[in-house]
Amino acid sequence: MRAPTRLRLLSLALAAALPAAAWVSAADDLAATAPDPTELRFKALVVSFENDKFFAGSDRHYTQGARVTFLYDGGPQNTLTLAAQRTLEQVNRLIPFGAKPKLDRGKLAVSLGQDIFTPEDTDTAALNPSDRPYAGWLYAAAGFHAIEGDTSYVAEFSLGVVGPSALGEQFQNGWHDVINVPHAQGWDNQLRDEPGLNLAFELRRKLFKSSWFDVIPRAGVVLGNVHTHASLGASVRIGPNLPADFGHDLIRAGSGAVDAPAAFSAYAFAAADLRLVARNIFLDGNTWSDSHSVRKRPVVADLNAGLALNWPSFRLIYTQNYRTKDFYGQRKRDVFGSLSFALLF
Repeated sequence: MRAPTRLRLLSLALAAALPAAAWVSAADDLAATAPDPTELRFKALVVSFENDKFFAGSDRHYTQGARVTFLYDGGPQNTLTLAAQRTLEQVNRLIPFGAKPKLDRGKLAVSLGQDIFTPEDTDTAALNPSDRPYAGWLYAAAGFHAIEGDTSYVAEFSLGVVGPSALGEQFQNGWHDVINVPHAQGWDNQLRDEPGLNLAFELRRKLFKSSWFDVIPRAGVVLGNVHTHASLGASVRIGPNLPADFGHDLIRAGSGAVDAPAAFSAYAFAAADLRLVARNIFLDGNTWSDSHSVRKRPVVADLNAGLALNWPSFRLIYTQNYRTKDFYGQRKRDVFGSLSFALLF
């Protein structure tokens, strides 16, 4: 068996085993206590859209992303928040990010999302072997958040499908009908159907914290057949009455874990992330079958900045992101925008 294949199988095994073990452990701990299920409270509905048309005017590569998140807040004796604790403890044994977290507060984020990828030239039905494949990724995710003082630990488990069943062609060309834009012609060349399984872990910590300024460095690891990479990054927020959460982000593990501010808050932010990429199915192609693929770049960076408007019951954020080239032969770097709004309860 080739080394890359062994890596993918190991990633899948870890992604599947850790959340399952956490649920069993949490259920055993709580079997005798019968916690009140009302401890889990619905806190926010978060909707995010990412598109390369937002102040960029392109229609290529990562062309669209959408995610809807339902956020819940639970007490320390709730099954879900104890499952978060167990998941993070097990991941922490494998990845030495620091001391084992002790749960002060737990959150559960349940999400449904879709990402769409296309080559640069969508006017031709012919396959371009030097450009990235057409692909869609439709998934559901459960993110467990453990908060310990000024530190946030996140473990997110996602399960979905890559390929025609992800409905990338239908969503993209259906939207093109709405805005009277020609269809993308090459979807017959998209990646084949494949189940996707990922586990993402991320640590965030607030530094130099005040009511109007903070710096939030972060480090993460993603394992699975869709993505396998390690990342380092940081964000800076400046503005009055900063919310108590750990900052806004693009669509990724941990996004959507918002806190309502006590009063109106308007702040500017900037962020940077660096990823060391071992696996990206949208460039590497299907895992267990032949498909179109390109040679990915092992190091990719994102740089972004934006503005957030926060009320106690509503949040609106716009982000503009610049991404370095993803693969060798890519002609242009990518720019896309992100619009996110949330109803807070």
